[in-house]
Amino acid sequence: MKLRVLVAAGVALLLAGCGSIHPGAAAVVDDTSISMSRADDVASVYCRLALLSAPGGAPISNADVRRQAVTDLVIGVVAVEMAEDANLTINPHQYEITPAQREEIAAAVPDDQLDLVVNAISSSQRTFAIAEALGAEEVDDPDAEAQQLREEGLQLIQAEVARRDVRFDPRFGIGKDGTQEASTGSLSVPVEEASASDQEGLPATQQCAS
Repeated sequence: MKLRVLVAAGVALLLAGCGSIHPGAAAVVDDTSISMSRADDVASVYCRLALLSAPGGAPISNADVRRQAVTDLVIGVVAVEMAEDANLTINPHQYEITPAQREEIAAAVPDDQLDLVVNAISSSQRTFAIAEALGAEEVDDPDAEAQQLREEGLQLIQAEVARRDVRFDPRFGIGKDGTQEASTGSLSVPVEEASASDQEGLPATQQCAS
């Protein structure tokens, strides 16, 4: 399995607005705090994986990647809580990285980042596994494909996120409707993908670095 297949695509979800936030937190979901260090770690993984799959070494906005990372962490928190509330049991085999996959990842990243990359990918895949399980509870069709169930589950997670008290560190530049308000750097949903020419014009300090 190719490494890029392991990287779950970012899910663009509407999120609640910024309010007061715990010191040192990148985001807070109700009473659950996501630390800035955790957000930064996941963002560094996203940058590395994006660089591995970017065509022709095209520059990648570090700010967009950091926003996506913190957003995915928020989505993951809500998805896990939804699974617990619904008494869903997610088989670890659905999202854990296999030894063969770990070896493939190890060949592409530095040794000191291997565990970080593996954990980030596993967390992302767990969110999608939960979405699929939630979708299966809603879709009354035994022949429904996994992608259909996943999409249905992601819609349920989106609706739940919108109901939650979700707050981001204001430095992420995320507005009350969940879209980017300012071109600052942290994790959130990229409102629209920047063009190649826009990305090429980014200063080196604003690009993902290998």
